Parts: sequence; structure tokens; C-alpha cells
Amino acid sequence: MKKRTAYFFSLLSITILLSLFNCKGKQGDPGPAGAKGDTGTTGATGATGPALSGTISGVLTLTTSNGTPPANMSGVIVTNNKGASDTTNNNGEWSLPETTGVYTLIFTMAGYGTTTVYGSGFSGGGNSYLNTVALSQKPTFTVTSLVLSTASGTTSDTSTLTKDSHINAAITLGGTIPDQDLEVFVYYSTYSGVDTGNYMGMTVVTIPAWAGQKTSTSAYSASITGADLLAAQIVTGQTVYMVAYPSSAPTALSSKYVNESTGKTVYTSLGAASTVENIVVPD
Repeated sequence: MKKRTAYFFSLLSITILLSLFNCKGKQGDPGPAGAKGDTGTTGATGATGPALSGTISGVLTLTTSNGTPPANMSGVIVTNNKGASDTTNNNGEWSLPETTGVYTLIFTMAGYGTTTVYGSGFSGGGNSYLNTVALSQKPTFTVTSLVLSTASGTTSDTSTLTKDSHINAAITLGGTIPDQDLEVFVYYSTYSGVDTGNYMGMTVVTIPAWAGQKTSTSAYSASITGADLLAAQIVTGQTVYMVAYPSSAPTALSSKYVNESTGKTVYTSLGAASTVENIVVPD
């Protein structure tokens, strides 16, 4: 009898354990959805926040080849990477319908360099304004020569490279020279293939509008200072290579984009490059 009773309780215990093992408890309530970010990214539970509608708009600026704005700013085509597009009116105004996200905006017009804006965030639910866009044409003037010299006029200057040290850049212009302030972009690097997209430093040289004094035989002197070179991580004793490009507009009003891999600004409407010149940085 005792054996039967023990056997019975053993079976009962096993049955209870198996029932508890296989029994599923009530699932917990899911956690709260993550907060919606600017791009509607997934939250803590993997849920995507709602996409809100609205518009991105702005007023752009145009600069012609002679450095002046046109009377009519219409005709610039504005597109984004999602397929939406618009065309500017006479005042340069444009508007695109958008939903929550991050966009690439492209501004194009025949005869002008293309301007691209990467990473334009839109949170949605209203209007977002982008009023820093500009396009420019290539200039009518050229840089016919770039002559470099150190502060003492030789490459054997023994002065220490400080913020007061400098390299002289004599710039000669050609082509059709407008009677107004002109911009020349001088790029420099320790790499002989320096250009608008591969450089260590860049200095904008402004040539004032001296009425009747701009000629193709006049050289205009500019300085690349020791502070400029140090900021570009160029030091004494290195050979620095320089090249100059004419521009119809200052940097803020030029067609451009930022190279996402290098972080450098690339200007898309500069004139033809001068020859690349080099000089040893004074030590």
C-alpha cells in the first residue's frame, strides 16, 4: 500500500511540474514607442514615428558673370532626392512640399554652376526656410599668371614662420575685366595637384574696383600669411603649391556644395585655373 501511495504522489508531482513548465504566463505590455526624431526614425520598440507634412521654402540669390545680380531671378529648378521639384519665380522664391525627413536639395539653371545642399533636416508639421542658397555664373575675366615670392622676395628667407610671415602672390588678370570689385580664390597645398577639390587651405583675394585701372598688364599683389599656412598645417621648409581661380562672386554668393567625404567646400562656377606655382615656405 505504501509503495502504491508513493508511486501515486510521484506521478502527481511530475504532472504538476510538467504543467508549470509548459504553461505560458501573460505577456507584458509593450514599452512606450520611442520619440519621433526629425527623420521619423524607429523608437525603442522599433515603431516608426508619424511622418508630418509641411513645406521647405526659401529665396535664392543669382550672380551673373560680371558680378551683378540679374533683374529676374526666375528659372532656377529646385529638386530634392525624393522627386519633388519647383521653379523659382521672378523674386527667386521657391517652395517644396515635404514630410518628416532629411533631404538633399539641388539647384540648377542653364549657364550657372549647380548648388547642392546635403542634410537639410525637416521635422514636418509646418514651414522650414532655407535662405542661404546662391548660384553664380563663371566670370568673364581670367587669371593669366600667378607669381609667388616670400616676404623678403627670395625663397631663402630665414625669418620664422609666424602669423606675420607671408608669401606674396602677384596676380595678373586677362579677358574681359569688369570695373568692380573682383574675387580670386587662391588654393594651396603641399600636393602638386592642388585644385578646387583637393587643397589644404584657401584664401580669397579681393581686387578693388579702381575705375579705369584694371588692365591685362597690371599685377595685383595679395598675401598668404603665416597664420593662413599654419591653419592649413603647412610648416616651414615645406614646398607649397598654389593655384588661382577667378570668380564672379564672393564665397557666400557662389555656386557650391560640400564634399561629404572630405568636408571641403567645392565651388562649381569658377573660371579657368592659373598655372600651378610653388615656393618653399620660409624657415
